[in-house]
Amino acid sequence: MLNMTPEFVPISSFNRKALTGFLLSLLAVLALCAGLIPFPFTKLICFPPGLLLSVAALIVGSLALRETKTDGMNGRSLAWFAVWSGGIVLVAMLCVATVGALVFPYISDFIQRVWK
Repeated sequence: MLNMTPEFVPISSFNRKALTGFLLSLLAVLALCAGLIPFPFTKLICFPPGLLLSVAALIVGSLALRETKTDGMNGRSLAWFAVWSGGIVLVAMLCVATVGALVFPYISDFIQRVWK
């Protein structure tokens, strides 16, 4: 005789840290892109939160990678995206800040000459 009762299929669990890291990395990329817009003070407004968001994406993404590896949860690709994009944004922002710090004396000297 056929069994007519529906079969229980477990729903695979999804790692919330992977999704959180993914969203943090998207916000970090958005902060980097907004900081590169040539409007006054966008770098001062967008880069500090972008640095924090990229570091947070790196940390949360790494934790999510560890959890998905040990527990077998879904979300490994989102965790990898969070780690990679968080790292790339962090390096890009540090490079822009370094170039800005190196060029600042020349720019301030130029502005003082133009002002006089």
